[in-house]
Amino acid sequence: MYNPYIIGKQIYLRHPTEEDAKGKWHEWLSDENTAKFLDTGFWPNSKELQLDFYNSLHDDRTKLVLSIVLLSNDQHIGVISLSNINWMHRYATIGILIGEKNYNKGIYATEAYALILKIAFLRLNLLNVKATYCKANQNSGAILKLFKFKVAGIYENMMLIDGQQEDEVITYLDRQSWLKRNG
Repeated sequence: MYNPYIIGKQIYLRHPTEEDAKGKWHEWLSDENTAKFLDTGFWPNSKELQLDFYNSLHDDRTKLVLSIVLLSNDQHIGVISLSNINWMHRYATIGILIGEKNYNKGIYATEAYALILKIAFLRLNLLNVKATYCKANQNSGAILKLFKFKVAGIYENMMLIDGQQEDEVITYLDRQSWLKRNG
């Protein structure tokens, strides 16, 4: 385990490393199926572009990007982030990408969400975490429902997925509600 920021049962979250950026991270964002519902999935990615992104994180206090790493073998399987952090109003937008296909469903994403929400509400002292997802992305909808994100609205026909216009669902989770369920 290398420099954990927070440790779960199956995974831990840590700052990204240059090795992460030079690894498969760039491939995940170029993979048509993996990046299908992401804003960044429409342009090809490269190791050089991923390194540029990685280097941009060093001084940026408006986003917290963390690598998702397996406890069992230290494999980097994805990233999770709080972005657009507004320190005045104390909110951020959550995002996740599990790029390694053997791990992109189930317990790993759920545990990563649980860990980043704990960071958001207890370490960063945020009041709200926002999330948007394409209505056709049933996995994202299910995980946000699991964590009791509330629907704030819908942008109709906002996204073009597989040639079809799809709605984008706007959700949020407030600190008080999270604390009631998590002590």
